Amino acid sequence: MWQAVQKTFGWRANVTDLRALQPATKTLLTINLVVIITVFAISREFTSLIGWLSVTASIFSVINLMLCDEGKITNYSWGIFESLLFLIIDWQNRLIGDIATNLYYLVTQTAGIFWWNRELQDQSQQAVLQPRKLKKWQLVAVVVGLGLLYLIVLRFSQHFHGTQVYLDATLLPLSIIGMLLMLGGYRSQWIVWITWDVVSLVIWYRQFQVLSPASASMLALEVIKLFNGLYGAYRWFFKNQLVAS
Repeated sequence: MWQAVQKTFGWRANVTDLRALQPATKTLLTINLVVIITVFAISREFTSLIGWLSVTASIFSVINLMLCDEGKITNYSWGIFESLLFLIIDWQNRLIGDIATNLYYLVTQTAGIFWWNRELQDQSQQAVLQPRKLKKWQLVAVVVGLGLLYLIVLRFSQHFHGTQVYLDATLLPLSIIGMLLMLGGYRSQWIVWITWDVVSLVIWYRQFQVLSPASASMLALEVIKLFNGLYGAYRWFFKNQLVAS
């Protein structure tokens, strides 16, 4: 257990994994960081605490995504701190579905540390997690699970008078299924994440239109996450070595 924590949160492990990123990944990471900081400066969100939390969470998010793209267990260290910051931001914007989503992320990302560590130990090489392919019955279970979870979350969002309930209610179901696929190392997670990114992009665009707190930085982040999702799908479907489920 302690070994898994050290692999994930150790500063040496994080620096090593960041330095070992593929050239294309490093380039994309650099572009992402420049866009985030530029939007943060132009939008003048540096005048508020929530703005600083937003840009910090955005930076953590893109680093988390880049490490996940390459199957590095250290992605969870950045993802856990990202979720903590997003909980504060979502509370300010009254996004009930997003709050539930990030609470779920905290639990599953913590579990992911130990799950990925075990999977890595079972592989012939233990630096990068190798993707798996879903079986037909697993794919059916994913679709049915998404439908049922959406109906449940929609009901709760309506009860608590959330914002943009029909769109917002999709985020938690997609997150639940996406994280479960991620924990198992299934490449189909990226189809779920891309769908999540598109929905979240629409939500934050609407929040930006009414000038909600930190909406400019969050909108920029969602655009970045969509492109990163496409890049992650490319790597897991075509670049990373596939192993049997």
